[in-house]
Amino acid sequence: MLPGRADKKQLLAYAMIFPALFFFVLYLLFPLVKSLQMSFYDYDGVGPLSDFIGFGNFAEGFRDSRFYEAMGHNWILMAVELVVSMCVAFALAYFLFQGVFAWKWFNVVLFLPYIIPLAVSAVIWSLIFEPTIGMLNQLLAAVGLDSWQRVWLGSQDTSLLSVILVWVWRTIPFDMLILLGSLLKIPKELLEASKIDGCTGLRSIWHIILPLMLPTIMLLSIISIANDFRSFDIVWIMTQGGPIGSTEIASTLVYKLGFQENHYGYANAVAFMVFVIVTAMVGLVGLLLRSRNGKNERTGGQEG
Repeated sequence: MLPGRADKKQLLAYAMIFPALFFFVLYLLFPLVKSLQMSFYDYDGVGPLSDFIGFGNFAEGFRDSRFYEAMGHNWILMAVELVVSMCVAFALAYFLFQGVFAWKWFNVVLFLPYIIPLAVSAVIWSLIFEPTIGMLNQLLAAVGLDSWQRVWLGSQDTSLLSVILVWVWRTIPFDMLILLGSLLKIPKELLEASKIDGCTGLRSIWHIILPLMLPTIMLLSIISIANDFRSFDIVWIMTQGGPIGSTEIASTLVYKLGFQENHYGYANAVAFMVFVIVTAMVGLVGLLLRSRNGKNERTGGQEG
């Protein structure tokens, strides 16, 4: 029996999906399964997997102070990025939304930090933070603030703050663009009506704009959380997790465990632990977003 038109369309759909599905399995799903398999072995990267130790690597991870220290730095980076980057990005997006002169050109200029490759950004900022010829210390000396000069990336007191500053600088443009898009979708009639009712300025932002943008903000938070745990490039190029582990994050710890200490089994276990933690966090935010959308739909249905 010849396949019908519906069957042909379904086969065509599967054929169109297959290339993307193939590369998804090859480059994401297969490495994930292989990583989980290796995490159950005491493996040094040479030869076949033979020394099965079960959950021994995971137990070692829960006992390892370096893991908790690295995760702590990740939490700090994530918290600062979410708060500072989101607030600054919203302020810039609102500034552009108000229709300032040549706002499209401002949009392009403000988005430039995100266009610059991560490695290039890290090298540029490393030169800025350089203690002897760096622009930051020279600028402080020029304005008479010599006492504020520091070895920014070589001191345990300032290294983490310096790296976080660069990461926030990097993430603001993307957040700004997404928030600006959300602002532009707000009906102008609604904002004009609020002005007639006397709801302007901060009151308009708090009671009208932010509630309408909340789904976008929560979705952006999910993206930011996932990206914050992948900030390997910036940290590795600028400090390699030093000095004395003061900027160590989960991804640099995994790299060192696997490629410098040759503890591939343990490195995969730590990587999988981080994966589970990030997935749980993203899932929690996603559930909050879904529950809020469901509540809004029920409210809208009742009103209708």
